[in-house]
Amino acid sequence: MSIAKETLRALYGTWRIAHGDARGVGYFTFTIDGFWRSFLAAALVFPAFALLRWHDLGSAPADFPTLRYLLVETIAFVIKWVAFPLVMHHVVDMMGRQVRYIPFITIYNWSSVLQMAVYLLALLLGAAFPGLGAGGFAMLAVIAMMVYGGYIVMLTLAVPVFTAIGIVLLDFLLSLTITVIGVRLAMHQLF
Repeated sequence: MSIAKETLRALYGTWRIAHGDARGVGYFTFTIDGFWRSFLAAALVFPAFALLRWHDLGSAPADFPTLRYLLVETIAFVIKWVAFPLVMHHVVDMMGRQVRYIPFITIYNWSSVLQMAVYLLALLLGAAFPGLGAGGFAMLAVIAMMVYGGYIVMLTLAVPVFTAIGIVLLDFLLSLTITVIGVRLAMHQLF
């Protein structure tokens, strides 16, 4: 199967899973090669990520280190894509779910494309309806994507809901920590 076809199938699978259809799992390639190819989702997500970071700069002061910030954010983006799968490798081992690791990370990676589309939609809705509060749309998007992530965790790792919540929160806190460190580095304020 070509990479393009595998990508389209995986994206369709994420769409099916987002609609609560567990059969969406059947659209992914759960081989070691399919696992590594799922990291191509980062390349699909990065332009939207860069757009969101650029949007954040709209309210930055004139002396803000824009280039440094964008460079640090790009490095943090890569670190986030590596950190969570590494942490989860140990978590699934502790849970006795090693066999489910490749399906979990494969689907979780591809799902980030759909998640980013939802975040962009929230940004657009916030811009189109500023009276409703742009932050409200973003918060709804974050909550919806955490629920979606939790469903993926339960579906792929076969864990109870509270374990799934814990894993989604782990991902969120890990991402937040990396982001905060990145912003502080960009502002020369880490130490």
